[in-house]
Amino acid sequence: MALLQELGIQLIQAIQVLMPTLDTIMEFFTFLGKIEFYMLFITFLYWIIDPSLGFRVFMVLLSTDIIATSFKQLLHQPRPYWISDVQHLGAEETSYGIPSSHASDSLAVWGYLAYQVKKGWMWVASIAIILLISFSRLYLGVHFPHDLIAGWLIGLVVLLLFAKFEKQVSTFLHKQSPSFQIGFGFVISILFIIVGIIVRLIISGTSDPESWAHYASEARSMTFYFTLAGALFGAVAGYVMMKSRASFQVKGSWTLKLGRYLIGIIGVVIAMFGLDFLFSLIASDESILGYILRYIRYGATTFWALFGAPWLFLKLKLANTS
Repeated sequence: MALLQELGIQLIQAIQVLMPTLDTIMEFFTFLGKIEFYMLFITFLYWIIDPSLGFRVFMVLLSTDIIATSFKQLLHQPRPYWISDVQHLGAEETSYGIPSSHASDSLAVWGYLAYQVKKGWMWVASIAIILLISFSRLYLGVHFPHDLIAGWLIGLVVLLLFAKFEKQVSTFLHKQSPSFQIGFGFVISILFIIVGIIVRLIISGTSDPESWAHYASEARSMTFYFTLAGALFGAVAGYVMMKSRASFQVKGSWTLKLGRYLIGIIGVVIAMFGLDFLFSLIASDESILGYILRYIRYGATTFWALFGAPWLFLKLKLANTS
């Protein structure tokens, strides 16, 4: 690992010397791999393009993130600027390095979209986005090359699993009652939390080197798992209820579509940040109550996005029933 890290540091430094004026461009592409972008993008797919596709893309993202998060903590390896004089550009990173979730998420999400669209231009665009997002992480000094490769492998595995088994799982679930589907989502969300507990137990006997441990201030947090678990349950419950009580058409003028998107996003922001402020007054993140409130916060946010917003669209005549 030390040899890979040293070679990676040399490559990153060479890139930063040869391309010293790309900061803004690379920060843009790294933004395309952040949760804030996926929040904007997946809701756009769901409210404007195709609810089914938006929901499935979100499931791909969550599935990739739970695997990447688990491996980050299991491997607990540093980022380049934690252990060298590599120039660090952009925001501080408090999670471990390998694998790169930017790389894993982008390959899984954009690969899945290309697989679904089945157009040559979409494959070209998706590959370009995946490579540029990943390259931006090198340029900014926050990932080694082997972090990216590991992330790509995880994203590829998730993509292949969805391509192989999604149809069978969807067929099975569609035959079940809404209550069963929601219950199934809840069980999977609890499994996400159990995975986090197991990972924490495995790494509990290890510690990070003092030279860079201060960088990894949130690297072992359980909040990641409760975030993903809550988001999963809220999304599943919201999608199931949308299909039965607020099924809507995406057709309509761009005025209606823009109205849908603005109202929906305002609700997402209120749920996400409003509940964050409220819950921060009740408990700290790193407490049992804090974990539960985080689960509720992210569950409420995705439930709004997948059910609450469509229900309101119909009430405001911004969409028609399907």
